[in-house]
Amino acid sequence: MSARIARSTGRFFGQKLLSEQRHRTTPQRPSGRGFTLLELLVTLAILSIVLGAGVPAMLDVARTTRLQGAAQESYALLQFARSDALRSGQDRFVVWTQDGGSWCAVVSTVSDCNCLTSDCSIDGILRQQNSADFAGVNLANAAFAGGSFTRFDAMRGLAEGNAGTVSYQILDDGDVDGEVRVIVSVLGRLRFCQIGDVGGYPAC
Repeated sequence: MSARIARSTGRFFGQKLLSEQRHRTTPQRPSGRGFTLLELLVTLAILSIVLGAGVPAMLDVARTTRLQGAAQESYALLQFARSDALRSGQDRFVVWTQDGGSWCAVVSTVSDCNCLTSDCSIDGILRQQNSADFAGVNLANAAFAGGSFTRFDAMRGLAEGNAGTVSYQILDDGDVDGEVRVIVSVLGRLRFCQIGDVGGYPAC
């Protein structure tokens, strides 16, 4: 009886000792694993491909957005000039001025106000558009019956004798990459048209 108890006790303490030794000698595994050099290189290669394709597309979108913005702001100036002529009972002009790569458009009481060098405000309020706000957008022309301006009469808001078109362009290596025009009819009505794939405008 005592011999069996001794053998059982010996096996118990032997197993306990072996378990403790294994516990002490088993190395702790790290909870996470870092990236290998190959994985990092593959990731960098994928990023360079994605960025190489995406950056030019983003730049094109930005240029197109600025072109649309220039045309839309001119449209807004023309609308304001027409409504202000009817409200005030005085003729209103929208005048474009260009000097090299700089250009501007302004609502004025006269047809020859140079918005690059003069203050063309009406009653202390300036309604003006500047090329500095539309980098890369060129004023192709402001071609109206009387010159680089249009006039809305105070009686009916007509542009009779002053109809025409203002055109904005973006270039790519000297070639026209897109163009948006704002057209003023003799009735003072406005519309857009485009050359190229600029936006949702009808073709010119």
